[in-house]
Amino acid sequence: MKSGFALALLLGAALACGEAPTPEQEVRAVLGALEAAAENGRAGDFAELVSASYADPYGHDREKLRAFVAFHVMQSGRGRELIVRVRDISFPEPARAAATLAVGLASAGSRLSAEVYAVDMDLVREGDGWRVSWAQWHPAPATDLL
Repeated sequence: MKSGFALALLLGAALACGEAPTPEQEVRAVLGALEAAAENGRAGDFAELVSASYADPYGHDREKLRAFVAFHVMQSGRGRELIVRVRDISFPEPARAAATLAVGLASAGSRLSAEVYAVDMDLVREGDGWRVSWAQWHPAPATDLL
Protein backbone atom coordinates (compact mmCIF):
# COMPACT_ATOMS: atom_id res chain seq x y z
CA MET A 1 0.00 0.00 0.00
CA LYS A 2 2.31 2.67 -1.28
CA SER A 3 -0.02 5.70 -1.43
CA GLY A 4 -1.42 5.14 2.08
CA PHE A 5 2.09 4.96 3.49
CA ALA A 6 2.97 8.24 1.77
CA LEU A 7 -0.16 9.85 3.21
CA ALA A 8 0.70 8.62 6.68
CA LEU A 9 4.16 10.16 6.27
CA LEU A 10 2.58 13.41 5.10
CA LEU A 11 0.31 13.52 8.14
CA GLY A 12 3.23 12.67 10.41
CA ALA A 13 5.30 15.45 8.87
CA ALA A 14 2.47 17.95 9.31
CA LEU A 15 2.12 16.98 12.96
CA ALA A 16 5.88 17.12 13.50
CA CYS A 17 5.92 20.66 12.13
CA GLY A 18 3.24 21.63 14.62
CA GLU A 19 0.59 21.97 11.92
CA ALA A 20 -2.68 20.17 12.39
CA PRO A 21 -3.65 18.04 9.39
CA THR A 22 -6.47 19.38 7.27
CA PRO A 23 -9.75 17.47 7.12
CA GLU A 24 -8.83 16.39 3.58
CA GLN A 25 -5.49 15.02 4.78
CA GLU A 26 -7.30 13.14 7.55
CA VAL A 27 -9.81 11.63 5.10
CA ARG A 28 -7.03 10.68 2.66
CA ALA A 29 -5.21 8.96 5.53
CA VAL A 30 -8.36 6.95 6.34
CA LEU A 31 -8.75 5.97 2.67
CA GLY A 32 -5.11 4.87 2.66
CA ALA A 33 -5.64 2.86 5.83
CA LEU A 34 -8.73 1.17 4.30
CA GLU A 35 -6.64 0.27 1.26
CA ALA A 36 -3.84 -1.13 3.41
CA ALA A 37 -6.24 -3.17 5.56
CA ALA A 38 -7.96 -4.66 2.51
CA GLU A 39 -4.72 -5.37 0.66
CA ASN A 40 -3.13 -7.01 3.70
CA GLY A 41 -6.20 -9.07 4.64
CA ARG A 42 -6.84 -7.32 7.96
CA ALA A 43 -10.64 -7.41 8.17
CA GLY A 44 -10.67 -6.17 11.77
CA ASP A 45 -8.58 -3.12 10.88
CA PHE A 46 -10.91 -2.47 7.92
CA ALA A 47 -14.01 -2.69 10.14
CA GLU A 48 -12.50 -0.23 12.65
CA LEU A 49 -12.62 2.43 9.92
CA VAL A 50 -16.32 1.83 9.25
CA SER A 51 -18.96 3.57 11.35
CA ALA A 52 -21.15 1.46 13.62
CA SER A 53 -24.10 3.18 11.88
CA TYR A 54 -22.91 2.19 8.36
CA ALA A 55 -25.64 1.39 5.83
CA ASP A 56 -25.61 1.07 2.05
CA PRO A 57 -28.03 0.36 -0.82
CA TYR A 58 -27.02 -3.32 -0.82
CA GLY A 59 -28.31 -4.00 2.70
CA HIS A 60 -24.91 -4.09 4.39
CA ASP A 61 -24.34 -2.88 7.90
CA ARG A 62 -20.83 -2.59 9.36
CA GLU A 63 -20.42 -6.32 10.01
CA LYS A 64 -21.90 -7.39 6.67
CA LEU A 65 -19.59 -4.96 4.87
CA ARG A 66 -16.57 -6.34 6.74
CA ALA A 67 -17.59 -9.88 5.75
CA PHE A 68 -18.26 -8.82 2.14
CA VAL A 69 -14.86 -7.17 1.80
CA ALA A 70 -13.13 -10.07 3.55
CA PHE A 71 -14.71 -12.53 1.14
CA HIS A 72 -14.38 -10.60 -2.13
CA VAL A 73 -11.13 -8.72 -1.65
CA MET A 74 -9.10 -10.33 1.07
CA GLN A 75 -9.66 -14.03 0.44
CA SER A 76 -7.25 -14.19 -2.46
CA GLY A 77 -4.22 -13.65 -0.28
CA ARG A 78 -0.92 -13.39 -2.12
CA GLY A 79 -0.93 -12.22 -5.69
CA ARG A 80 -3.78 -9.75 -5.19
CA GLU A 81 -3.11 -6.07 -5.75
CA LEU A 82 -5.47 -3.28 -4.76
CA ILE A 83 -5.12 0.02 -6.62
CA VAL A 84 -7.05 3.01 -5.31
CA ARG A 85 -7.27 6.37 -7.07
CA VAL A 86 -8.99 9.16 -5.18
CA ARG A 87 -10.96 11.13 -7.74
CA ASP A 88 -12.59 13.72 -5.49
CA ILE A 89 -13.12 14.62 -1.85
CA SER A 90 -15.62 17.27 -0.84
CA PHE A 91 -17.09 18.41 2.45
CA PRO A 92 -20.85 19.04 2.12
CA GLU A 93 -20.91 19.53 5.90
CA PRO A 94 -18.03 20.12 8.34
CA ALA A 95 -18.36 16.63 9.85
CA ARG A 96 -19.18 14.81 6.59
CA ALA A 97 -16.95 14.08 3.62
CA ALA A 98 -17.97 12.69 0.24
CA ALA A 99 -15.29 10.77 -1.65
CA THR A 100 -15.23 9.36 -5.18
CA LEU A 101 -12.71 6.61 -5.89
CA ALA A 102 -11.63 4.26 -8.64
CA VAL A 103 -10.67 0.89 -7.19
CA GLY A 104 -8.88 -1.80 -9.12
CA LEU A 105 -8.53 -5.40 -7.98
CA ALA A 106 -5.89 -7.35 -9.86
CA SER A 107 -4.73 -10.90 -9.27
CA ALA A 108 -2.03 -12.97 -10.86
CA GLY A 109 -2.87 -16.62 -10.55
CA SER A 110 -2.92 -19.11 -13.38
CA ARG A 111 -4.08 -16.15 -15.47
CA LEU A 112 -4.08 -12.41 -14.91
CA SER A 113 -7.46 -10.91 -14.05
CA ALA A 114 -8.59 -7.46 -13.02
CA GLU A 115 -11.78 -5.71 -11.97
CA VAL A 116 -12.34 -1.97 -11.68
CA TYR A 117 -15.07 -0.27 -9.68
CA ALA A 118 -16.26 3.30 -9.29
CA VAL A 119 -16.90 3.87 -5.57
CA ASP A 120 -18.80 6.72 -3.96
CA MET A 121 -18.68 6.95 -0.20
CA ASP A 122 -19.51 9.22 2.69
CA LEU A 123 -17.33 9.50 5.76
CA VAL A 124 -18.40 11.06 9.04
CA ARG A 125 -16.25 12.55 11.74
CA GLU A 126 -16.85 10.52 14.86
CA GLY A 127 -15.24 11.04 18.26
CA ASP A 128 -11.71 9.90 17.40
CA GLY A 129 -11.60 10.31 13.61
CA TRP A 130 -13.28 9.78 10.26
CA ARG A 131 -15.21 6.60 9.46
CA VAL A 132 -17.07 5.35 6.40
CA SER A 133 -20.82 5.73 6.90
CA TRP A 134 -22.16 4.87 3.43
CA ALA A 135 -20.84 3.53 0.12
CA GLN A 136 -22.00 2.34 -3.26
CA TRP A 137 -20.01 0.88 -6.13
CA HIS A 138 -20.42 -0.35 -9.69
CA PRO A 139 -18.15 -1.77 -12.39
CA ALA A 140 -16.10 0.83 -14.23
CA PRO A 141 -13.73 0.90 -17.20
CA ALA A 142 -10.04 0.25 -16.55
CA THR A 143 -9.28 3.78 -17.79
CA ASP A 144 -10.79 5.10 -14.52
CA LEU A 145 -7.52 4.07 -12.84
CA LEU A 146 -5.41 6.38 -15.04
